[in-house]
This record gives sequence, structure tokens and C-alpha cells, in this order.
Amino acid sequence: MDIQAEINWIHQEIDKVKDPSFVDKLKHLLQFENSEKTETNIDYNIDIDKALNDIKNGNYFDEVEARAISKKWGRT
Repeated sequence: MDIQAEINWIHQEIDKVKDPSFVDKLKHLLQFENSEKTETNIDYNIDIDKALNDIKNGNYFDEVEARAISKKWGRT
């Protein structure tokens, strides 16, 4: 199916929607998809680089330590 046919089908399906929460979710999805993502991608990559450096430098918790920390938060 070509892109225009896909868009036409989506339009037809959206016209059938009556659930306000679904409409809101779809609106947020479209807003995100149409927003400028460059800064988000840059921040994401910076966070990944920092995390990889932390791991390389031994700055992380093993499973036992992570479980002990999570118990302090009230989770098991």
C-alpha cells in the first residue's frame, strides 16, 4: 500500500474514534512526531555516553546492591 493510501485509511479510522483519551494520546503522539527531535537525540546520546563511561569506570550497582536500594524505596 502506498503512503497516500495509508494516510487515507488512517483518516477514515480516526473519524470513527469516540474515545477522548485515545484522541488525546494520538494528539500527543503526533505532536512528538512533528516536534524538533534533534535536541532530544543529542541529549539522549549524551546520557548514553555518560552511562557507558560510568560503567567503564566501575560506577554502577550490581544486582544485590540494586535490590537493596529498591527495598528502601518500598519495592522488592
